[in-house]
Amino acid sequence: MSDAAVIESPSPIPITTPLAPVTPAASVPSNDWRTYLNDELKADPVVSSWAEKASEKDIPALIKSYANAAKRMGSAINLPSKDAKPEDVQALRTKLYEAGVFQAPPADPKEYGLIKPTNLPEGLQWSDELSGKFATALHKHGVPKAALADLMPLYMEAMSGTTAALKVDRETSLAQLKSEYGEKYEERVEMVKRMMGGILQTPDELAFMEQTGLADHPKFLSVMLRLAPLAMQDSSFIDSLPRQGGEISGEKAKEEYAKIISDPAHPMYDGYRRRDPKVESYITELYRSAYGNGKVTG
Repeated sequence: MSDAAVIESPSPIPITTPLAPVTPAASVPSNDWRTYLNDELKADPVVSSWAEKASEKDIPALIKSYANAAKRMGSAINLPSKDAKPEDVQALRTKLYEAGVFQAPPADPKEYGLIKPTNLPEGLQWSDELSGKFATALHKHGVPKAALADLMPLYMEAMSGTTAALKVDRETSLAQLKSEYGEKYEERVEMVKRMMGGILQTPDELAFMEQTGLADHPKFLSVMLRLAPLAMQDSSFIDSLPRQGGEISGEKAKEEYAKIISDPAHPMYDGYRRRDPKVESYITELYRSAYGNGKVTG
C-alpha cells in the first residue's frame, strides 16, 4: 500500500427534530383579593375602611361573604327618618306586620268589638259613644286587638275604684237625712228640685250628674238640702228658676187678678192702683204658679 495519506470521509451529521420555542410560564394569580385594590378603591373611604377590617383572607371567602350579605340586604328593612312622610311610616309598619314582628291592628275600629260587658260593676255607667272614641284612638295608634284583653280589665278596675268612692248605702243614708230634717224634709227636697232646675241648665250638665251618680247620691243631696234655704232667699235667683206651672189653675189665677184690679174691697186693690211693688210681685207669682215661666195667652 502506498504511503500516500488516506483521507477519511467525515461521519454524517444525524438529522434531529427542531426543539419548540420555550414559552415563559404564565404567572399564577394571587389568591389574596387585596391585591386587586387599585388606587381608586383605596381612595374610597368606605371601601378602604371596610378592607382594613375585613376578615376574609381569600377570594372564595370573599365571594361567599358577599353572597350572604346580598341575601340579608334583600330582606332588610330601611328605617325612615324622623321627618318621614306618614305613608313611609305606614309602609314600615306594614312590613313589620307582614314579617310577624308585630301584630297588626284591625282593619276597622269597629272590629275591636267594644260592647257593654255583661259583668259591668254596679254603679258603673257604659257609654257606646265613648267606647267608639276609645276604639278609634286604639286604631289610630296601631294597637292590636289582642291588647284589649289587658286594657279592658285595667279600665274596669280604674272606673270601679272611682265608683266605690261614691257608693254608699242609699236607703240608710236617706233615712238619716229624713231623721235630721224631720217634717221639713219633703219641703227641703222640693226646694232642691227647684234650685237644681236653675243650676243645671244644659243637657251635658244633666248627663254628667246622671253618669257619675251624683244626681241621686245621698251625700250630694245632703249638701243641697243645707244650701237650698239660702238660695231660695235670693229673689233674683228665684226669678231665674224655671217653673212648669200647674200649682193652681189658670182660671183661678185670672179670677184673682180680676178681683185685684176691679174690686175696691180687695186688700190689694189700692196697692195695684198705686203700682205697689209688693202687689205687682204677688200678681207675677200668681201667674207663674198657674203657667210657669212661659208666656201667658188668652
